[in-house]
Amino acid sequence: MAALLAFASLLRDLLVTLVLAVCLSIGLREGAIELARKLLLVVRQLPGINWVIGWVLRREVRGFLRQLDPNSFKTGPKVGLAIPQKGLSQEKLLDELKRRKKVEIDPHTGKIFAYVYTSKDARFDTVEKAFDLFQWPDSASNEESSQDSKSAIVKMFFHAFMHENALNPLVFPSLRQFEVETVAMVANMLNGDGNCVGTVTSGGTESLLMAIKTYRDRARSLFPSIKHPEIVAPLTVHPAFEKAAGYFDVKIVHVPLNPNLTVNMTEYKKAITPNTILLVASATEYCYGMVDPVEEVSQIAMDKGLPVHVDSCIGGFMLPWVEKLGYKVPVFDFRLPAVMSMSADVHKYGLGAKGASVIVYRSASIRKYQIFAYPEWPGGLFASPSMAGTRPGGNIASSWAVLQCMGQDGYTEVAKRLMEIATHMKEGIQSIEGLYVCGTPHMTIFSFASSDKKLGVFALADLMETKGWKIERQLETLHCTVLPSHTLESANDFLKDLKEACLTVKADPSLAKKGSAGVYGMVGVIPDKAIVKDFLIEFFNEVYS
Repeated sequence: MAALLAFASLLRDLLVTLVLAVCLSIGLREGAIELARKLLLVVRQLPGINWVIGWVLRREVRGFLRQLDPNSFKTGPKVGLAIPQKGLSQEKLLDELKRRKKVEIDPHTGKIFAYVYTSKDARFDTVEKAFDLFQWPDSASNEESSQDSKSAIVKMFFHAFMHENALNPLVFPSLRQFEVETVAMVANMLNGDGNCVGTVTSGGTESLLMAIKTYRDRARSLFPSIKHPEIVAPLTVHPAFEKAAGYFDVKIVHVPLNPNLTVNMTEYKKAITPNTILLVASATEYCYGMVDPVEEVSQIAMDKGLPVHVDSCIGGFMLPWVEKLGYKVPVFDFRLPAVMSMSADVHKYGLGAKGASVIVYRSASIRKYQIFAYPEWPGGLFASPSMAGTRPGGNIASSWAVLQCMGQDGYTEVAKRLMEIATHMKEGIQSIEGLYVCGTPHMTIFSFASSDKKLGVFALADLMETKGWKIERQLETLHCTVLPSHTLESANDFLKDLKEACLTVKADPSLAKKGSAGVYGMVGVIPDKAIVKDFLIEFFNEVYS
């Protein structure tokens, strides 16, 4: 270590001396900076130099942070922080809220000149005053009142930091701490270790955007010969990957499915080219609720020297508990060596406030490519960890709070109840003549389709809407996500109405040409999907006019 530091110091002194000597010899003082910049570009091409420079920079940054706040930026072995086994009590969390608010600068004192643009609300002068505004449950003796209490806690944390901005991590230290701890708890849940790092984002789409941006920039740095980067992903990956590809000029190579709706791994291997920078898998994918063969993808990635991102936005806060309950869940997380990053949404089965997601990287050496920095702005040194500039503090604080108040036991109990409902619904659908559940769903989301030509699923969805049910339509199937609001009673009501609707649709073929059934039927037969794309754009253009 001492030898490295001495070498880095010698390198720095040598560069400075050389630049000064050259500039003085030709009578140029103003050219020193530009010459130094060009010289550094040359030197950085030498083997090992970038590693040494990076090591020195990290050392200097850590020293700088310790000068700013010795207590907050301690060094030492990293230990993974876990979601507590049992959710913390309302009293403990409110005490923690008060403690963290005390270290924050009050933006309404007139001593801060950026980040917060709201006027003071006297009702929220203190945590105590805000506490009195909420209608707290009289007792937490039953499940309903316990959930109400947890919801109230999450709202308290959201309101307490509603106007704070996490753009600058040094202005509101509690937000930085909330974010770091939230990422650590999510990483632990996904079997990551203490070296995992990440970011709280505004939702799953931003998490996926950040993943693609990260691996694109990583490829630019490590493999500059790749001019047209590609990402290999199953056909069922979330459209946010396509959005990211469009934004960041990356090509998504889609892998087709087998007849049983699993990923065709033979085609997956064939899709990899010298331009491939990332392999993608989902756990679970949204369309059919199945975990992709992440273990096989990881093995391929190890053989090819490629990283894997697992999109677990919808499954990240459900699959770990489903697995603990004894259900069969394929390995999908950081237990697999090639999985370098994962995304999981706090605002889905994490039961947090909209919108909040987490993207976790196996190490800081990967996460650094996510960060945007611009040092030449006259307004000051600018850097941002994610897409957003302003980063709402309420979402970050409430994400931390929901993990603390739910606890592993709370999440496991939710998973147990919802899995029972999902299983009951799937069995009920399978028992209806003409309907079947698609594939082999691994958790609380599934799709179903029709094996009877007289039973159009889109007409079925339209008819179910007249009975008050809102069912998501896919290209050829209907989708169901079992939510915390669902009960066995509502599931039984759904199955009863669905069975009756099937009989009605079979008896009246004209229903297949009305309403959304007609639109989806039309889309299905149009061979040129560019026309469908134009239709969707015009639709949204008109809806928001």
